[in-house]
Amino acid sequence: MKKPFDGKGPSPAPLLVVRHLYAGFGEAPVLQDVSLEVRAGGIVSLVGPNGAGKTTVLKAVGGLIRPVRGSVLVDGEPLEALAVADVASRGVVYVPEGMSVFPRMTVLENLEVGAYLNRKGFGRQLEIALELFPELRSKRRIPAGTLSGGQQRMVVLARGLMAGARLLLLDDPFLGLSPKITTRFCDAFHAMLRNGLTLFIAGQHVRRILNVADLAFLMEDGAITLSGPGPRLLHDPHLQKVLFGLPDAGAQGP
Repeated sequence: MKKPFDGKGPSPAPLLVVRHLYAGFGEAPVLQDVSLEVRAGGIVSLVGPNGAGKTTVLKAVGGLIRPVRGSVLVDGEPLEALAVADVASRGVVYVPEGMSVFPRMTVLENLEVGAYLNRKGFGRQLEIALELFPELRSKRRIPAGTLSGGQQRMVVLARGLMAGARLLLLDDPFLGLSPKITTRFCDAFHAMLRNGLTLFIAGQHVRRILNVADLAFLMEDGAITLSGPGPRLLHDPHLQKVLFGLPDAGAQGP
């Protein structure tokens, strides 16, 4: 298991490298020359206004869309030309916004679906998933559709882990969750780090997403305009103007 960089000695090579990425749907790319790096063992967040391109970044990394040009590398291996299943087999797993359970299948069957590319590692990944979400252990034989909304979201997230993810791409994971369950998920995210995962999170819950982020990026109109540690970025005047409508402290009055 890779340990997070502790600041001593040479910095390790990044797990994910995105370089000069142009991607989107149709003729006009949504992403305009996006470059970023994600190092192993941390939480990276991507925030921005609606339509800024956050989901497009995650989909391009996860193999759901092909870039117009640019590169996506994990451990130095290019992924931009691979199919989704091939990207997932390399440990890069995308969990989309609003993804739901298979309601008539049991919790365990839902998790088995997630492990279709990782049959050899099923037992180990199942134990990790149930340790992260112990609420599911006693419910693994019942239909997933009978669970509460928060527990169903746990199943969805655990299903992503079952593929043997190293880099988990989470699109708006707090959508529709109560504050209590959101806090529970944040605890689970930190536990995932201790199990060797790296998390790349995008979404609209800006304060929550930035507060858990070791590194964060602000996107505007398909481009990255700010970066830095999440809690510091949260208090940046430009970000607060763009996302919260607060006046820019650096702006000159009339």
